Parts: sequence; C-alpha cells; structure tokens
Amino acid sequence: MNKTPLIASLAASLIVVLVAAIYLGMGARPNLGLDLQGGISAIYTAVLPEGEEEPDDFEEIVDEAIEVIRNRIDALGVAEPDIARSGTDILVQLPGIQDAERVQELIGTTAQLTFRPVHETIPPGDPRYDADPADEVFDDTRALIAESELTYLGPDVSQGDDIELFEVNPDCAGPRDEDPDLPNRAIGILCAAEDDSAPDPDTGELRPVKYVVGAAAVTGDQIDDAFASFGHAGGVDVGLELDSEGGPAFAEITALLACERDLGRPGQGRFAISLDGIVESAPTMAQGVSCGVGIRDGRASITVGQGSLQEQEQEAQDLALVLRTGALPISLEPSTFDTVSATLGADSLRSGLIAGLLGLALVGVWMIFFYRTLGVVAMLELVVFGTIIMGIISLLGEIGFALTLAGVAGIIVSVGIAADSSIIFRERIRDEVNLGKTIRTGVRKAYTSAFKTNLAGNTVTLAAATILYFLSVGPVRGFALMLGIATVLDLLILHFFTRPVVFLLSNTRLVTRKTVRAAEKPSATATVGSRA
Repeated sequence: MNKTPLIASLAASLIVVLVAAIYLGMGARPNLGLDLQGGISAIYTAVLPEGEEEPDDFEEIVDEAIEVIRNRIDALGVAEPDIARSGTDILVQLPGIQDAERVQELIGTTAQLTFRPVHETIPPGDPRYDADPADEVFDDTRALIAESELTYLGPDVSQGDDIELFEVNPDCAGPRDEDPDLPNRAIGILCAAEDDSAPDPDTGELRPVKYVVGAAAVTGDQIDDAFASFGHAGGVDVGLELDSEGGPAFAEITALLACERDLGRPGQGRFAISLDGIVESAPTMAQGVSCGVGIRDGRASITVGQGSLQEQEQEAQDLALVLRTGALPISLEPSTFDTVSATLGADSLRSGLIAGLLGLALVGVWMIFFYRTLGVVAMLELVVFGTIIMGIISLLGEIGFALTLAGVAGIIVSVGIAADSSIIFRERIRDEVNLGKTIRTGVRKAYTSAFKTNLAGNTVTLAAATILYFLSVGPVRGFALMLGIATVLDLLILHFFTRPVVFLLSNTRLVTRKTVRAAEKPSATATVGSRA
C-alpha cells in the first residue's frame, strides 16, 4: 500500500480543520437569525387613495415597493433580511434590529419629495387656517397666485384656467401622501413640520404653520444623490445633487424666487421643501442668489429638525437614505409590527443544542462500544465535520447569511447523515472480512462500495435540498442550505479524512477481526474434524 497519497490527503484535511479552528478561536461566530437573536417582524399592507380602484398592475407596484424597501434595509447593514410578498402584503423580517421606531419610519416613509414655491404663509389664528380651500376666504389668495409669474408651473391662467387649491392634511396630524394625480401640477396648502410651529392666539396651543405653495418645480426622482452634511449654522443638513433635468429646473425656479424676494412679494422668495405632504423646511432665497440667475450648480440642501447634534445627524442620515433609495410607489401601512425578543430564540437554541449534543453523545458511546477503534475514528470524523461546518457558517455570516432555528435543524439532520456514512463504511468492512478477506483488503473493498452507496444517497439529499432552497422562502431556505452544504461536506470528509485514517490503521494491530466485530475465522483443526 502506497502511504504517501494517504498521508497527503490526511494532512490537507487537518490543515483545513486547523484553519477553521483558528478562525473560530479568533472570535468568529455565526450571524443568528430573527428567531435566535430577536429583531423586528412586520407585515405591511399597500393602501390606495380613498375611492381609487386597484390598478391592473397592482402586484407589480407592490414588487417595486419591495425593491425600494430592500434597498433601504440593505443601507442599514441588516444581515439576511427577509422581505417578500404575500398576496398584496409585504412581509419584513429583520434580525438583530431593536430600534423599531426608526425602522418603521424608514420603511413606511413614502419619500415623495417636492420643491415648491411659497405664495403665502398661514399662521395659526389666520381666518384661512381652518377654512376649506374652496371657501371665498381664499379668493384673494387665488388672485395673488394668478398674478404671480410662478403660475407658469401650474394652471395656465392666461387661458382662463381656474386656480383650485388642494389641502393634503387639514388637521396637520401627520404626513399624508399627496394624491398621485395632483402633486406635481397642483397648487395647494401644506402643513409645516412640527419644528415650524406657532402659538394659536385663542388657545395658546402650538400648531404647525401652513403654506400656500405652487406646483412642484423639482421632484425626488430628479435627485442623483443625497447625503448628510454639516450646515453653515453648525447644524446638520441633507445635501442633494440633482440630475440633468433637475439642475436646470432648480436654477429656473430659484431665479424667479430671487426676483420675488427682491420685489417684496408675500411669499418672500421662499422655497417649500416637502416630504410626503409635509413642509420640512421653507428657506428664503439668500441674498447671494441673483434675480434671473438662480442657483445653477445643481445642488440643494434640506435643513433637518431641532435636537441634539447626534439626533440631527441621525435624522439627516435617515432622510438621505430614503431619498437616495427612491420613493415608494404606493403608501404602506403596518398591519402588524412586532419586536421579537431574543429570549425565546436563545431558549430554543439552547434546547436544540442540548438535544443535539445528548444525541451525539449517545451515538458516540454506541459507536465506540460497537466498533472500538473505528468507533473512535467515527467520533473524530464528527469533530472534523462540526469544526468545518461552524467555520463555513461563520464565514457565510460575513456576507450576510444568518443562521436560524431551521438552519440548526438542518445541521442536526446532517450530523445524522454523517453518522450514517460512518456506519455504512464500517458495516461494509465487517461484511468483507466475514467473506474471508484480510483486514487490509477488506477495508479497500469496503470503501469503494460504501462511497458509491453514500454518493447515491447524498446525491438524492443534495438534489432535494437544492430544489427546496430555490422553491422556498425564509427560514426554510436556511434549512435547505445547511443540509446541502453538510451533504457535500460529508462526502469530502469521507474521502479525504476517513479513508486515509482507516487505510493507515488497517496496517496496525488497532484494527483486527475482533475490533470490527467480524465472525471468528474457523481453525484448521475444526475444519478437519468436521470433514471426518
């Protein structure tokens, strides 16, 4: 028997095990899924505007919303998020995330951004503050808008078009999505963000200021990039870079607004930056912006709310994220939004590991008792298998894979598969020896037969795992992936570790007819006596 290839194969196997052990010893650990480490589980329902019928391409719209959500979640660095469609609902599972409020805001923000000229400001206490936009109290407002050069963005008053005002959110209770048929061309009334509030003269209650705004001059889909940056006043802004269409449009509207500022018009050259129907900020054109020239570098900024510098920075980063990843094509409302505790997952994992280790210990005791030396080799195979599989899972965690309880189940099943491979090999050795072959010859014959049997069985298992992986979603895919990896690893260990170890031991007294539990070879005396 040529021992050199066997020793080389065994050495290569041990090097792989050593590398995996060092990797784990340096602190590498698997990323745990939602059911093991806790996180957020939510179901979002797509909501159509009141009275609107479901379009024919509604499912495609929901799929587009899923991609927007996935881009936003990926920007947060969440490992192995599970975002899928169930009918027209969107299922979101985010392991390891505990800041539920922030995630809910990021996912649910439609991020319909518009830049609109301000025609008038309506503070609390103004007769128009709680009036219907169609009331006569707004006649002067409509006349003012009709005289403004900024109406070129909205109705064509020169052709006799009536100026109709819309109000996105009359009670200013929170963001409302603008009617998709109105936002870009309509002129209406928007509420300010909470930071832009004034006391009501009658009650003293702080209420958001309202703005009469023109049609959108620039929209969110004309943004190339968005990023958080420190503003000139020491706060944090969201810097915007506009594309080839948004840049010229922004220059044109700011040129007109600078003229409105110089003429002392009621709007004072202010520019309302609205997000989902709420005016986040309404800056006045700076004196450095010239009438008829405007801002021509294709850059803009949004001033975020008040608070500590850290809070402003977080708000700016989140706003930049949703603007950068694009607006949701439809409004979403969370029908369920739960924070999953890691306690249950930890208990489940602990129970699963205890059960797996107990089962492994029982298998080990039986293998060593029944197969003696080859039973000890079988236990070494499982140690090699466990070290490598943990290294692989930890390495996959570096690229986003998260181990779920279903994946743990797949590993436990694969341990059984590895034990089966060991038993098949050892039983074939015993059969070959019982047929009269020597230990050395029996081991070689047994390996050839056992490998073919294991290859056939593992091929079926691998095919099933592959089909299950591509046809399933969520934790089931984790089970299939672990089962598939473990099946391939089992064959590799059988060939590169078990084979050389058993072949080398077959040349020693550690493996005999007795240790493989073969039948005793009849003596020559007994044979002669029986013939007589």
